[in-house]
Amino acid sequence: MMQKTTWIWYLGFAVWLADGLVSAHYRNLLHARLAFMIAAVFFAAGLFYSRQK
Repeated sequence: MMQKTTWIWYLGFAVWLADGLVSAHYRNLLHARLAFMIAAVFFAAGLFYSRQK
């Protein structure tokens, strides 16, 4: 069941990564740093859930 919903973690990673890139472009570095850290958490969760059996 968990492997079927793994895509949502990667979607969250992509959204937070895009948010961080937009924030960095507009020089809001504090928000960009936070967005990149949250994106890393989503990516790690995606890796974790994709390896579940």
